[in-house]
Amino acid sequence: MNCVKCNTELEILKIKSANIPYCKSCKGMWIKFPYLQKIAEQIELKTDIVNPVDMEPIKHKEPPKTCPQCGQAMDKIYFNGTVVDVCKTCNGIWFDNGELSKYFSLFMKQYPQITDNITFLDKYCDPDLKEKQAIINQEIEIQSKERERRVISFNGFVVLFLLLFFGLIGFVASVAFSPILVILIPIFILSLMGFKVIKPQEAMVLTVFGKYIGTLRGAGFHWVNPFAQSVTPFIPISLKAMTLDTGKQKINDELGNPIEVGIIVIWEVQDTAKAIFNVENYKTFIAAQSDSALRNIVRMYPYDAPEDSGVQSLRGDSAEISHKLKTEIQRNVRVAGINVVDAKITHLAYAPEIAVAMLQRQQAAAVIDAKKAIVDGAVGMVEMALNRLNENNVVKLDEVEKAKMVNNLLVTLCSNKEAQPVLKNNLN
Repeated sequence: MNCVKCNTELEILKIKSANIPYCKSCKGMWIKFPYLQKIAEQIELKTDIVNPVDMEPIKHKEPPKTCPQCGQAMDKIYFNGTVVDVCKTCNGIWFDNGELSKYFSLFMKQYPQITDNITFLDKYCDPDLKEKQAIINQEIEIQSKERERRVISFNGFVVLFLLLFFGLIGFVASVAFSPILVILIPIFILSLMGFKVIKPQEAMVLTVFGKYIGTLRGAGFHWVNPFAQSVTPFIPISLKAMTLDTGKQKINDELGNPIEVGIIVIWEVQDTAKAIFNVENYKTFIAAQSDSALRNIVRMYPYDAPEDSGVQSLRGDSAEISHKLKTEIQRNVRVAGINVVDAKITHLAYAPEIAVAMLQRQQAAAVIDAKKAIVDGAVGMVEMALNRLNENNVVKLDEVEKAKMVNNLLVTLCSNKEAQPVLKNNLN
């Protein structure tokens, strides 16, 4: 078998019990669905994989490729921002370099890094992968031992009333026996340290001698262990929904074109213990992870793509891209106890250095599409005119006269200017 792109002879790549033909030059692979299932058995999936051969083909401007096994024209199938070639006859799928990881990213629990086909197989088809993954999960669990729990607290007004009541009794008793006052005053002052005031949508992470004892939630006047100290004594942890604006960033899209992208991320602290103890600064952490996720997502898609191509693009599929961006950020910040409410692209444009060139290209593409529509319509009108003349026996035209008529009609219909009649003067 030969490569559908390079036309060079395919070599065999052995992955466990599967022998996969691949091109050594372009790294493309010819894989049948049973071999995809063998690869899937070694990967932790959230859903079962789907056979691309069973999917509906799409229309694409690129000419169909020839099946390396049976020589038939292959159909094009769209999924996850890319287009693969499948042969309905021999049930084979051709994955260009990098498309294999994009295919499996739809079904994997952990979103993989988009990489070339061989690197993807080497990384995820390791027999010891599950054991390594278990070790990684154990390390994450060790780093995330603290979980938020509610601290034991009492109504501050009730405790204050009891302190004043017993303090008054103690003061009366100390008049007769003064040493009691020496004991009551330190106890009263120490008890006052246990009063905490919490505003709506705020929380305090409390520790006693460095050990986490719980989080104080709920607006009001509370009394807790007097030895409990807030980790953030002057600025309580806000539980409100907060907005992160990354500003405009210059990133290269899938085609290598520099573009400017800006997003906003709406997030909230869900687990205060993770936010305080698992990361140094959870606000800086989510900013860094949002920037990283944005760059990873943008590099997977082109800025724009023709509407009939079936290829996902940043401009044409903003809703789907925003959803994937939210999912990517949420996966990265889960260790910090942060819940990502929403993530949306607010700014998307070509970088200034290529904006003019890209605008000219878009204008040229629009002109070509308009001309194509005009030509298609003109050809149809000419064909209809000739058929009508022939059916109604209006005039009999030979091939030369038909050619002249077609030429005149096409010039008239396809011209940007209106036709100007020419009158001949036959007077002597």
